[in-house]
Amino acid sequence: MSVAEPRGVIAFLLNLQEDPLAAELRESTRLAEAAGFRTVVAQREPEAVIGPQLSGLRLLVTIGGDGTLLYGARLAAPSGIPVLGVNRGHLGFLASVELPELPQAIGAFAEGRCRLEGRSTLRAVINEDRAPLPSTRVEVAVNEVVLKAEAFNLVRIRVRADSDLIGDFDADGLIVATSIGSTAYSLSAGGPPLDPAVPALVVTPLNPHAILSRSLVIPDSCEVTVEMRRGRAVVGADGLAWGELVEGGELRVARGPRLDFCEPPGTSGFFSRLRSKTGFATVLKMPLDAGDEKQAQRPVSDNPRT
Repeated sequence: MSVAEPRGVIAFLLNLQEDPLAAELRESTRLAEAAGFRTVVAQREPEAVIGPQLSGLRLLVTIGGDGTLLYGARLAAPSGIPVLGVNRGHLGFLASVELPELPQAIGAFAEGRCRLEGRSTLRAVINEDRAPLPSTRVEVAVNEVVLKAEAFNLVRIRVRADSDLIGDFDADGLIVATSIGSTAYSLSAGGPPLDPAVPALVVTPLNPHAILSRSLVIPDSCEVTVEMRRGRAVVGADGLAWGELVEGGELRVARGPRLDFCEPPGTSGFFSRLRSKTGFATVLKMPLDAGDEKQAQRPVSDNPRT
C-alpha cells in the first residue's frame, strides 16, 4: 500500500529498443509506487520527460547498454541524482544489474539497502579565454574526453597538467580518461585499467610518433590543458563529437560533478567485472587429449628437474 506522503520520483530511462511493457519494468514500477515513490518512464524525448522531475528525482534507472547509462549520467550528475544501470547491451561494463534483477534492486533501494559509489566525472572547454574563437564546453563526461586528428593527419599538441609541462606530441590525438573510463577507449589504446575508486586521470597519446610513449596516471585534481600547435582535430566526450580544436586553440579538461552509482546488495566488484567483461587475467587453455591429461596430473616430484 502506498504511503500518504510521496518519497520523490524514480525515473526509468529506456533505450529505444526496449519494451516499455516488459514484465520486469511493470513489476519494478509497482514496487516503487507501493513504497511511496512516483514513477515516470522515458524513452522518446527523455529530457522533456525527466527534466521537469529533476527537483524531486531520487533515482534514475537506465535500461539499455553503457551508452544509455552515459546519457542518463549527463542528466543526473549535475543535480546529484544517483544512477542505477541495468544492462541490456553486449558489454554493459558500467551497469550494476541485469533486467531480471531490477525488481529486487528497486526493492532494496526503497528499503535503503543500496550503497552509493561516488565517482568523478570530467568537464571540458575549448578556447574559454581566447576570443574571437568561439567557446565550446561539455559539462559532464563520464568516461573520457578525446581529441582526434582529422583524416590521416598528425597533430602537434602541447600537454600540461596544471602548470607542469608533460610534453609535446606528434600524434593522432589524445585521451583524457577518468578511472571509470580507463576500461573504455583508453584501455583499447593501451592505457591501464584503474579501479574506479582511485581518484585519477589517465592521459593517453593516440599513436604518437615517438620511440617511447606511455599513458600517464595523474591525480584527478589536475587540470589538463592541450594546446594545438599544428593541425586541427575533433573533440568528443563519451563517444559524441562536440567541438573542434584548431591551430592556436586550447582544450582544458578538469574534474566535473560527482556521479553516484547505485549499487544493490550483491553487486559484483570491479575486478570481477574486469575479468568477466574483458577477459583480463584469464588463463588461455587448449583442449587436452587423454595423454596430455595424464601428463598434466603427474605429481611435481616426478619432474626430473626437482
